[in-house]
Amino acid sequence: MAIDIPFGCGTGLVKRDYKKNPSGYLGALAPRADDKLLIDEAEWPDRLNELNKSGTSLLHWRIAFIAFLKSLNQNPFGLCWAFSSTKALMYIRILMGLEPAILSAWYVAGMIKRWRDQGGWGAESLEFIADTGVPLEEYCPSYSSKYDTADTRANAALNKCTEWRDGTEDPSYNTKLCVSSLLQTTPCIVDLNDMGHSMCAIHIGSLNPLEIIYDNSWGQQGEDGLYRGRGARARPDGLVIPAVALPNRR
Repeated sequence: MAIDIPFGCGTGLVKRDYKKNPSGYLGALAPRADDKLLIDEAEWPDRLNELNKSGTSLLHWRIAFIAFLKSLNQNPFGLCWAFSSTKALMYIRILMGLEPAILSAWYVAGMIKRWRDQGGWGAESLEFIADTGVPLEEYCPSYSSKYDTADTRANAALNKCTEWRDGTEDPSYNTKLCVSSLLQTTPCIVDLNDMGHSMCAIHIGSLNPLEIIYDNSWGQQGEDGLYRGRGARARPDGLVIPAVALPNRR
């Protein structure tokens, strides 16, 4: 399948090795056979209609807080794997009623890769955010090690992901978990191997065929920065679902 990447935009996904990094390796909550997050597929249509009518989907939240939730831009670096998790945490902040903020994916990727332009996967960046945190973008507005200061580190420590749910290496299960999470207004960090890209899933465009709407990290390319994935691009190869964030008090 061709990769429809706008000129000048990097990707950067490294396929997660589930043998070295199995489901649940980050701790927190790994999926179970009786996962309570899963919604029966027979209920999906009614739940989606209800979500759209209520105006409480993540897509509606994005519109309401567009000044903070407009798509980030990784260009020209291959750092999608850090932007997807950072953006998911930005949504979680708003859902928790915390002060809206733009967070720095640059810092997350830079500290993990020592400021080199290298790929990774969504769970790798979430692990860093859980352990070390992510600062406000004003502390690290671009990809440069000069922003690795004591003040930046202190600010990052104020904003961590404290609860999350890990997916599995089974795209079919991940798809059910992703759709169920979106129906419950929870963003998902999605890795798509065929696209070599990681994005933040925020809504369901349709159920038949299944279409997942992603908040992309290619600036305002496409539909105001959104990407609509169908087929393999609606079936996550890698999936992590953040649930709770600590408030950033500056």
